[in-house]
Amino acid sequence: MVTSVRPTPVRLKKGLRGWLTALPFILPGLVLVTAFVLYPLLFTVRIALSDYQIVLGKITFLGLDNFRKVLSGGSRFWYAYRNNFLYALVTVPFILLGGMLFAYLINGLKKGQSIFRVGFYLPVITSWVIVSLVFQYMFNNSNRGLINYILVDVLHILDDYVPWLLREWSGNAAIWLMGIWKNLGWAMLIYLAALQGIPKDRYEAAELDGAGLWAKFWHITIPSLRPTTFYVMVNMIIGSFNVFIQVMMLTGGNPNGKTSTLQYLLYDKAFNQFQFGEASAIGMISAVTIVVLTVVLNRVFRLDNVDQEG
Repeated sequence: MVTSVRPTPVRLKKGLRGWLTALPFILPGLVLVTAFVLYPLLFTVRIALSDYQIVLGKITFLGLDNFRKVLSGGSRFWYAYRNNFLYALVTVPFILLGGMLFAYLINGLKKGQSIFRVGFYLPVITSWVIVSLVFQYMFNNSNRGLINYILVDVLHILDDYVPWLLREWSGNAAIWLMGIWKNLGWAMLIYLAALQGIPKDRYEAAELDGAGLWAKFWHITIPSLRPTTFYVMVNMIIGSFNVFIQVMMLTGGNPNGKTSTLQYLLYDKAFNQFQFGEASAIGMISAVTIVVLTVVLNRVFRLDNVDQEG
């Protein structure tokens, strides 16, 4: 016969004493997380389900009406939603492949690694606003734009200046190019750190078996970088759903919202149209999409199995 062991007063006092001992150390963190993470998150959910009049401080519960308005309010939301996926689909492969390739090349250098690392990382620490101004100059719609000047005045490939940032696909392409150039150095640095953690005896054993440079890269480097690739990919995809400054600075969502993204649409709904409920609904849709994509990628890459095998 099995009898349940009930906590004695001594064990209760011991457990309470342990909690009281740890409380001063964990309380500041709990307060900060509650104030800056949990409360804003719960308040955002509340706003998404309500009509929030910020001037009057009035919140009226509406249920899922804000989500219905967003999803059925025309093509602008779907253009923004599409553009976030297109941004990830175009930029993430270039960032992954470019970051891995440049890291592999830099890791093989015997001298000058620091110079190349700094050079590639400079765009990462450069302000988004400054980079946006540079790309704005490059894609300027008149003869003052670098690309128009080269294509029309220097090479004479085009007869007239192209309004790159006022067209749907050329405007999106400018945003994509900016994202690739800005984030490539970050991926390179992460891959470089991972490469330096691969045991050298694997490469030495492969050389004894007659493996060449490509064989070592394909059969040793790429499998060893699989967890790193997953980490970089997830971060880049999450970043793809936070694209805002480049859209605001380069295209402003033009033409007719066809270069807009979810974050820019959220900003426009909240601070231009003062529709905070719909803006919060857009934020919730974006967050749910990121979570779903992360779970799917985790299953596809089977990262847990990779860690256990390593």
